[in-house]
Amino acid sequence: MFKNLTSLHALMQTATRLGDRMPELKRQLALKRVRGRACEGDHEVNVELNGLGVAQTVELSDSLFHSPEHKATAQRLILEAMNQAVAAAKQVHVQALKELTHGVSLPGIDKMLEEMAS
Repeated sequence: MFKNLTSLHALMQTATRLGDRMPELKRQLALKRVRGRACEGDHEVNVELNGLGVAQTVELSDSLFHSPEHKATAQRLILEAMNQAVAAAKQVHVQALKELTHGVSLPGIDKMLEEMAS
């Protein structure tokens, strides 16, 4: 019985520490940068997000705008680059949360991290 109480107490302490550290984690994630890149021929789109998944920059190659028919290509490449950057940001976020828990096994944490990464 006391073993369960000790485990519960340790779990509550870990949860409290996690809650206390979340503002700092969010600040750190906001400073991290991930990039997504899409190319098709000489057309290129680069997108940069922070670790929270907020878009920071979009760079389009000049070759995208030499003629009106390039609009559809630009839209497709922007979408692809954004999706790559969002996936990379999710991985940064998951890794930061894993480091925050220091390997402590919390009920449901693995499933939550898997869902965040997908």
